[in-house]
Amino acid sequence: MRSYGQLWERVTSPENLAAALGRVMKGRGGNRNVMAFAARREEELAALRAELLSGAWRPGPYGQFRVTDPKPRTISCAPVRDRVVHHALCGVIAPLLESGFTEDCYACRVGKGTHRAAARARDLVRRHGWTCKLDIRRYFDSVPHDRLLELLLPMFREKEIRRVIEMIVRHPVPGLPDGRGLPIGNLTSQWFANFYLSGLDHYAKEGLGAPGYVRYMDDIVLFADGKAEIWRLHDGVCEWVERERGLEIKGERTVTAPVSEGLAFLGLRIFPGGWRFQRSRLQRTRRKFRLRERQWQSGEIDSEQLAMCAAAAEGGVRWYGFRGILRSTLTVGKNLRAGGEGADSGSNRVKRGGSWNNTASNCRSAYRNNNDPSNRNNNIGFRLVSTMRPKGQAGSHPPSPAPRSGGDEQARLRAAGSPAV
Repeated sequence: MRSYGQLWERVTSPENLAAALGRVMKGRGGNRNVMAFAARREEELAALRAELLSGAWRPGPYGQFRVTDPKPRTISCAPVRDRVVHHALCGVIAPLLESGFTEDCYACRVGKGTHRAAARARDLVRRHGWTCKLDIRRYFDSVPHDRLLELLLPMFREKEIRRVIEMIVRHPVPGLPDGRGLPIGNLTSQWFANFYLSGLDHYAKEGLGAPGYVRYMDDIVLFADGKAEIWRLHDGVCEWVERERGLEIKGERTVTAPVSEGLAFLGLRIFPGGWRFQRSRLQRTRRKFRLRERQWQSGEIDSEQLAMCAAAAEGGVRWYGFRGILRSTLTVGKNLRAGGEGADSGSNRVKRGGSWNNTASNCRSAYRNNNDPSNRNNNIGFRLVSTMRPKGQAGSHPPSPAPRSGGDEQARLRAAGSPAV
């Protein structure tokens, strides 16, 4: 393993600390603690740098809150000055950690992310016949500190870098057992957790020879062309994760199935022919927006904030091709969302109807077939003929179907303008 030196000076430079504060402030302009720190940035950053250089810096206590999106999680929020240290450290060491990642790892990386991971999974679904979805049980809460540091610390030669990394990893988190777990909410936790499973990426591709593989943090997807092959890959990954990383795969959440049944991954259901929202994710998105509408109605938020909520909800999924995913009962919600009055009829499903332009209004039965003069369709049917050759007729095509009874007479009556019977 390659080790790196001469990093501590870059981590503690005034320019790097100032840039780290800028990243901490991004998207958190309304946070009281962040703004208070930024108001005294010169003296705060100078004091923080002096503590780092002298070795006096110690992480502060975490503040915690719960979220349920989609499942209950405890978010641990470090003090602002600690977050500046996290960003300053990751700004220097993250590219070094990433140099050992494969192209199949999509979390926390510039140019990767959920969109690219879903697109890669869609490509692999189209190429292979079977898929296996794996998930690690309580991944962030279960990472063993000793084993993580055994892999991480040898990459850095400077004792200052090693000491700061070890303090961050071993800093106690309320609710987690001693010696295990990374707090959800730290930038360092994301990079360390991603790094901890990077060895699995190499093993799956190079050791097991997986034809297809995608990992987004602890969500792992395997692809193969046969059922026996996909189970071989499944057993190999489960055994490696338990032996090499001291973790456990969720057996009850493991799904091995043909790709025709659809792959549930990153909130989508991915099929060979396309993708759609998972129902649970769609319902959560709409439920959240209805809550924001009620807050707007009661005066808790203004129209501008409601518009920002709508833009955030729809903007994150427009890349997938979904439009009008929000359903509103309030006029303001309909007007604020992109798509105007037509947005309310949109969904994550393809519309089906008999009209040529396939708009929502034309999906009504009154506009189908003969009921709409501009969309006349006599619904003339046809019979399917098998292209397989019958036994004993090698080299010849199967006979054409016999004409319908009275077909010639019906055609003659139509040509004469008489009603057909």
